[in-house]
Amino acid sequence: MRMRLLRSALVIMTVIVLQHSILNSVQFFGVHLDLPLLLVICGGFSEGREAGAVIGFIVGLLTDGFLLTPFGLSALVYSLIGYIAGETEKGTFIGPWMINAALASLLSAAGELAYEIASRLLGFGQLLHIHLVKVVLVVAITNAILSVFMVPLAKWAFASRELSSRPPVIRR
Repeated sequence: MRMRLLRSALVIMTVIVLQHSILNSVQFFGVHLDLPLLLVICGGFSEGREAGAVIGFIVGLLTDGFLLTPFGLSALVYSLIGYIAGETEKGTFIGPWMINAALASLLSAAGELAYEIASRLLGFGQLLHIHLVKVVLVVAITNAILSVFMVPLAKWAFASRELSSRPPVIRR
């Protein structure tokens, strides 16, 4: 249990720090990557609905500390996306990378749209502008590509079953 929490904290903090120190300056067509959103999606794939929502809430709160939008907005959206990602039946889609990539792409697009809609409802953002289309496309495509690496990382970080809980191999 402690190793799982340590792995989870290590991966979450690494992704948050990486996003807000380096990846925010890396842009494709004027749009930066959204690695925390991908981590939440892959965590939902790996651990199911409830864990996906919890992972989304934690990652969202940490992300909100770096943003100028209302505190809790990312946590709300990421929790929703983590829950939806967890609806894929825990562990069912861990393996076929093409399905993981397609689902990560769709959920990334949904997450970006949900964030923009929630921002607009709170008086921030500009719903339905051309930059939003670029954001959704770039994040969806890059997260589909990066999901090949993030799914195994999330499975390792958030695994609810410890590797040491397997029965020992008896050799004669």
